Amino acid sequence: MTMEGRPEPVQQLVAFINTRHCPDGDDVLADGRAPGWLATWLGRDDAELSVEPDALLALRNLREGMRELAAANNGQQSDTDVIQGAATVLASAPVILQLGDNQQGPHLVADSAADPARHAVAAVAQSYLTVRASGDWARVKSCAAADCRWVYFDTSRNRSRRWCDMTNCGNRAKNRTWRERVRSGEHAD
Repeated sequence: MTMEGRPEPVQQLVAFINTRHCPDGDDVLADGRAPGWLATWLGRDDAELSVEPDALLALRNLREGMRELAAANNGQQSDTDVIQGAATVLASAPVILQLGDNQQGPHLVADSAADPARHAVAAVAQSYLTVRASGDWARVKSCAAADCRWVYFDTSRNRSRRWCDMTNCGNRAKNRTWRERVRSGEHAD
């Protein structure tokens, strides 16, 4: 689903969380693509940022904690240890609250001398706070398909969407449920 028309903080969070494609394990933050992705995501011109492996691990821990919170928004059981790991990353990242002005209200930033990963943590924290304050957080969900877990923004009127894509994940789930009913004798032809 396209994120056009969604508030920028929602787009930023969803893009961050979806840097790992769960079905095949492809992880942008685990290889050489990370510096370029971070530069683009942070809106920087320098595509060759230097990012320490420990800082990337912290970002991956934060990302997976956010994915667990999004899973809870879709009625799924979340892993509290993973969420605690994300909370630890946030607690260890020094951020500064800037008061803002008439154009931009209060916002969190990393110290200007901080490495790109710290800037990314501050950006995630700011986006998360903004999305929570706007009431949009409940619409940020992780796909109910256990083999997918792609994060999306639920645009349904009643906030009941369960799958990232009805054509693939939703259709597989409905077919699986139908086959189980047929096997158990609940379905008569």
